[in-house]
Parts: sequence; structure tokens; C-alpha cells
Amino acid sequence: MENGKKIYQPHGLLESDELYQYLLNTSVYPREPQILKELRAASSSHPLAYYGTAPDGGQFLSLLMKLVNAKKTIEVGVFTGYSLLATALTLPEDGKVIGIDIDRKAYEIGLPSIKKAGVEHKIDFIESPALPILDNLLQDVSSLILLPNELINYFTMNQSLAARGC
Repeated sequence: MENGKKIYQPHGLLESDELYQYLLNTSVYPREPQILKELRAASSSHPLAYYGTAPDGGQFLSLLMKLVNAKKTIEVGVFTGYSLLATALTLPEDGKVIGIDIDRKAYEIGLPSIKKAGVEHKIDFIESPALPILDNLLQDVSSLILLPNELINYFTMNQSLAARGC
């Protein structure tokens, strides 16, 4: 619960609702940037809100990016842009994230937050199915690729990556 309101969040590795809520309340929410809280709230009324990245997932993604010193990333499946914004906030000033999604309308829910955060220059949004354009993008972007398995066909993607030696 945040501010007395239960917010649906996928649990990931944790099986206990109580433990998950404790971790959210004591570790995740206090570290979540205000602009991401605002975007999460703006996305919560969308009928597909469960597609959104959980705040603990966004923080884990940021940690991974810092560990590998990511400068260029691709995100397949943007929805309202929570993880896209988390990525842009984490990237260095000259970093770039390419977000690919078939639903620009959902992305536009998060666009005001992206602009408010001052990271719009780091984001290239492409409205398209991912597979037809990934071959061209993979030639230039190699730091970190976020590939949610419910949004793409892994078999096809793995063949494409294997052919490139990734």
C-alpha cells in the first residue's frame, strides 16, 4: 500500500504479499523518483495498467544499467513509458534509449512526465512492431536490451541475435 491505497504489483521473486509490501514501503517507494511516482499514478487507471513496470523492477533495471555502464539501450514494449523514463533518468547525458511499441496512445500517457523530467532528448520512440526494425537497430545499439517475453517471439529474436554473434 502506498498512502493507504493498495496498488497491484507483480511479485516477481517474492511470494508473500506482506514481505513484498514491506520491501516496497521501506526500500522501493522512498527511493523512487517523484516523476516516476507521478507516471505510475497516471498509468494506474489504464485498463492494461498491469503491463506497466513495477517500481522495484525499474530500480533493478537502473542498477543493471549502472553496473554495465549502459549508454545506448533498446526497449521493446514501452506501454506508458515507466521503464523508458527510468532508463532515460539513469543513462548519462549523452545516452540514448530507443523505445519500440505498437501503441503510441499508451506512450503518450507518459510523455508529459518524460518532458517534465527533461530527458526527452535521450528517447527515440518508434511506433512499430519490433521485429521488422530490430535488425537495423541492433547494428548500432549494444549496451542493454530489455525484452519482455510476453511482447515478442523469443525464438525469432534469438535467431536474429545469434546471427549477429550477440
